[in-house]
Amino acid sequence: MRLFIAALAAGALSACSPPTPTTPDSGSATTAQNTAPAAPVTDIARVTAPAPNATVTSPLHITGIAPANWYFENSFPVRLVDAQGNTIAEAPATPRVNWMENTEPKEFDATLTFSVTGSATLVLQEDNSGDRPTPREVRLPVTLSAH
Repeated sequence: MRLFIAALAAGALSACSPPTPTTPDSGSATTAQNTAPAAPVTDIARVTAPAPNATVTSPLHITGIAPANWYFENSFPVRLVDAQGNTIAEAPATPRVNWMENTEPKEFDATLTFSVTGSATLVLQEDNSGDRPTPREVRLPVTLSAH
């Protein structure tokens, strides 16, 4: 009887064990694939407004969400640059809540004032790069309009 129970338990355990993955050289035509969803990117700021390639007017209100570690002293820089990389306008993005409250990403706002028209790039740059030699940044193309 004990032998029967041991055999039954072993069968139940093997039914619960994951299958042994196959390898290409084992003669099987299929290979195991990782189908788990990709982890969300949380180390880069995201702009919620304006949309990429939007035509914008002054003052330009920028909203989005940025990791808490992008902020230094409660802000990070936001710039508009022309095609040659010259700064058209610059202002700090500030979080809507205390940036030191927790490590969760924070919604932010920034407002840029400009007096030129044409193609430009909105640049958000991390202000707390730590030991990275180059701060992370997000670039968004926009068209500046007088109206």
